[in-house]
This record gives sequence, structure tokens and C-alpha cells, in this order.
Amino acid sequence: MRLENSARNIKTAWMLQLVHILCQFFSRTAIIYTLSIEYVGLSGLFSNILTMLSLAELGIGEAIIFSLYGPIARGEIDTIQAIMSFYKKVYISIGIFVLCVGLSITPFIDNFIKEKPAIEEIYVIYMLYVVNTAVSYFFSYKAAFITANQKNSTVVINNGIFEVLMVICQVISLAVWKNYLLFMIIGITFALAQNISINIIANKKYSYLCEKVAIRIPNDILSQIKKNTGAMVFHKIGTIVVFATDNLIISKFIGLVTVGIYANYFTITGAVTTFISKFFNSIAASIGNLAVEEGTEVQEKVFFRVLFVNFALYNVACCCLFNLLNPFIKNIWLNERYVFSTFVVLLLILKVFIVGMRGSAQTFKNAKGLYWYNRYMPIYESLINLVASLILVKYMGISGVILGTIISSIFTFVWIEPYVLYKYGFNKKANKYFKKYGMYYLIFAICMLASFSINKMILIGGLIGFLIMILISTTVPIIIMWLSLKDTDEFRYFKNVITRKVVRK
Repeated sequence: MRLENSARNIKTAWMLQLVHILCQFFSRTAIIYTLSIEYVGLSGLFSNILTMLSLAELGIGEAIIFSLYGPIARGEIDTIQAIMSFYKKVYISIGIFVLCVGLSITPFIDNFIKEKPAIEEIYVIYMLYVVNTAVSYFFSYKAAFITANQKNSTVVINNGIFEVLMVICQVISLAVWKNYLLFMIIGITFALAQNISINIIANKKYSYLCEKVAIRIPNDILSQIKKNTGAMVFHKIGTIVVFATDNLIISKFIGLVTVGIYANYFTITGAVTTFISKFFNSIAASIGNLAVEEGTEVQEKVFFRVLFVNFALYNVACCCLFNLLNPFIKNIWLNERYVFSTFVVLLLILKVFIVGMRGSAQTFKNAKGLYWYNRYMPIYESLINLVASLILVKYMGISGVILGTIISSIFTFVWIEPYVLYKYGFNKKANKYFKKYGMYYLIFAICMLASFSINKMILIGGLIGFLIMILISTTVPIIIMWLSLKDTDEFRYFKNVITRKVVRK
């Protein structure tokens, strides 16, 4: 059942993520061509500011979801109702806090920008971003419950439908009126409709969520939530400082136009990484169930299979991104004014791969509720990242900001998260993991070098040349992985799974 739920959730999530990527692409293109790159920069900057405000969430959402796995598996309706009632109260409070604090800093927005753009409605745009962010907190707890029940496909289908409708309306509004305020108002309207819709679905599917709560949340579960939240506070701080300050630093020290260009790259890399992260989001509930019902030997075997998929997806994706990003932006999407150097792109892709490869260890660690044991890691990570980025940006520009994240990653979560998972989750040393992890990095380096070298030999331009580069960037890493990993247990397992699926059809 776990495998079936995960497979269904993954297929649905990936299909809808393709829709999301296309929506983001059309939306971003419409903004650039009807308005200017500065609006894209504002979008990236304001999103980062509001991500900083999301610190108010403190990681309590993840802690509450973890506390639901056991009661859901045991069918304890009263306990589920008590937890969800608590979840609702907490998230409504957080939404109000984000709304109030976010609006209160409106007069100081231009302090985050090196050169203020000629956009008169900049403060109103920011206020609409605040409202859009706060709205999500008022309804998201029902969607989280559906996901905890291994039914994430229901959530992503609902969100995908509303996103398509939203982008169609937004692009039409930009084409006709060229008004960014209307663009934002349409976004808020559809965000509300999307959240109301998923609440209706949750109430119909789990009618007991509408019933009056019979008991208070049990003390042991409340204590567990408090403990995990206490640990998640540090994780939240680290995540925000590391991943939500890039645009702030770039805007302050380099400029809003560079933020816009970086946002274009991030739109593509972010779409790909979000696409892959759907795999981990889709299996998170199943892994939580696995951690409750199976022993550590079975868990470790499944972990290595997840790690294999983690590597395979990011290896192919990063090879494609490194070889195709600049040709796509320069020759197909926009023009050479919006392109970074090859070195900047290399650093950006290396950052994507390093961060992406933490997915398997992080998913298992979170599913087993091991937040407490590496609670201080994000603080070290954020401090290293912030100091390194602020120093390097003065000497290396955009490269320094990206390199700051890479440095902080290597010195923290690359080794700390798997160490915690093995010591406290599997009760053994992580030697086997690090050996396999190192092998994957070596294969990645070979794939990057081989695909880049072969693509440099392609002298054909235009769309045909780009299609040839796609073929090379995809097939080269797959062939190298097959030659390198065909004798491993993980490769044989997935080969058998695929073979059985083909035979059935």
C-alpha cells in the first residue's frame, strides 16, 4: 500500500509540476515583455522578504504533521481531531502575525534596494504580496492533513487546476491592461479560491474534521510537538537565512536588474528542483508510516533506494541545466542581455546538486522526527552562509553570493544530517552511506565533464542544435550511470520494478 500510494502521488505531482513550470514560464515571460525586468526583480525581492517573515511559523507545521502519522496509522479519530484543532488555531495566529508585521515594514522597503526603480506603485505591490502570503496560512492545515494521509495527489491536482486558471487570467490582464496591481489582485483571488476548494475536499473526504473536538490534545503528543518545534526553530532560521537572503544581498549590493536576471535562472532551476522535490514530498508520509511499522534494516534498505533515485534525478537534471540554461535563455526565451557567464552557471548548478542531494537523508530524518539532534546545525549553516556571502559579494559579485551557499552547505548539512540519521535513526555508523555518497559525486563530476565536452563539439545552431544538446545532456549521464551502477542492489531493484510494470502491460 505504501508503494502504491507513493507511486500515485509521485506520478500526479510530477505531471502537475510540468504544468506549474509552464505556468511560471508564461507568467514570467509576460511580465518581462509587457512591463520590465525590474518587476521580476521586485517579485524575487519581496518573496525573499516574506520568506524571512515566515520564521513566525517556527517549523511547527512539520512537527504537527509528524505527530499525525501515528494516530492516522492507528485510526485514532479523537486524537486526530484534537491535533487538527490545535493546528488550525496555530496557523490562523501565524497568518495574522505575518499580515501585521509584513504591512508594518512597508515604509522601509526601499532600504533593501540599491537603486530604487521608477515604479510608483512599489509599496502597494509589496502590500499585496504580504496579503497573498498571509492568506495561505489561514487554510493550509487541511491540505497538510490530506498529505499526511498519503493522498498528496489530491492536493496537487487541486492546486494545479487553479494555477492554470490564474495564469491564464493574469497573462490576459497584462496583455490588455499592462497593470501589475491587477496581476497581483488576480493572484490573491485565485489563492483564496484554491484554499477554499481544498478545504471543501478535505471536509467531504474526512467528515470527522468538521465534528466538535471531543478531547484535548494529549499531553505526550503536545510535549512531542513542543520538543520538535523547539528543534525546528533553528532549522527554520537556517533555511531562511541560507535560501531567502540571496536576493536581499544581490538587491542591496548589486542591483534590482541583477535580481531579475538571477530570478530568471532561479525560475528554471527552482522549477526543476521543485519537480524533483515532489518525489520526496510524495513519499514523506509513506516513510513516516515505514518508520512506525518496520525495523531499521528495512528502513536503511529503502533509504538507499531513495538515495539512488535522488542521485539519478539530480545528476541528469544538473547536466541538462548546466549545458542548456544559457542557450535557452539567450537563443530561445530572451536574449544575451539576460545571460550569466559559464562560471556563474557552473556555481549555480553545483549549488543545486549539493542542496538537492540532501533530499533523501533529510526526508528520512524528518519522517523519524529527529529534528532535535541537529537543532544547532542550521544556525552554523546560516552564519557561515551570511558571512561568506557578504564578504565574497564585494569581490566576486553574484558568484560570491552563490559560493557562500556552497561553502555553508559543505561544512554543515552535507555530513551532519546523515550522521544524525544513522546515529539516532538507524543506530549504526554512516560509513556505508558516505562511501556511496562520495561515489555518486565522482560519477556526477564525470557526467558533467563528459556532457559539457561533447556539447562543445556541436556546431549546429538554432532549434535543431538545441534539441541535439538536450539529447546529449540527457543520454550521456544515463549511459555513465548505467555503466557505473548496473551491479548495485539499488539499480537491480528498480530494473526489476520497471520490468514487472512493462510485463504487466
